[in-house]
Amino acid sequence: MIILVGGEKGGSGKSCIAQNIAVYLRTEKDANVLIVDCDPQRTTSDWIQERNSNPKLPHINCVQLYGKIRNELLSLSHHYDYVIIDCGGQDNLALRSSMAVANHILIPLRPKRRDLKTVGHMEDIISTCKMVNPKMNVAFVITQCPSLPSLANRILEAKEVVRSFDVPVLNSVTFSRNMYDDSEEMGMSVMEREPEGKAAFEIRSIIDELLIRAKGDVSHVASEPKMQHAFG
Repeated sequence: MIILVGGEKGGSGKSCIAQNIAVYLRTEKDANVLIVDCDPQRTTSDWIQERNSNPKLPHINCVQLYGKIRNELLSLSHHYDYVIIDCGGQDNLALRSSMAVANHILIPLRPKRRDLKTVGHMEDIISTCKMVNPKMNVAFVITQCPSLPSLANRILEAKEVVRSFDVPVLNSVTFSRNMYDDSEEMGMSVMEREPEGKAAFEIRSIIDELLIRAKGDVSHVASEPKMQHAFG
């Protein structure tokens, strides 16, 4: 199975989410996982190097691929339970090649105007890629949300902007938490640093909701988070 975390806007936490999803599937689902780093900044490759230097952490393989990578991804998917793709924040050949074969596509966006401006272009790319990959399960996810309850409307408004393009957006979100940066610097996931913490709950909710939506069983999809309990 191929899971792509990508999009046109940089800085929305794609690498962080891809890394945490990979660890979640590796450690909590006991899956054989490969991360494909398509970002020239090598954020995930550096994270993997730090991680694999710690013998106490479960090993995860990582490769770097760029350009037209469709055939390589299909070949790799036969050897792993999950191939997690971390695509950089731009519209390029690697992103479109990945979208052409991915089973699940997650597009992170911050609840900011400059991020939301990219939704229309991403919707065009999704429509194009669906011609060759009609069964793709794609959804946006709102990330790095402000932690002040008084700014809760920004999250709801961002979701409405995405829905106006008739593209699914997850109910699950991530908030701006130091735990994400702190765990990444150590080559770890938020589940490993704080298994029962709020960040760990956010990652589990995101991947579970994405996979459940692929089955079409929306009765088990998480409802909108109660903002008074989500902040902090």
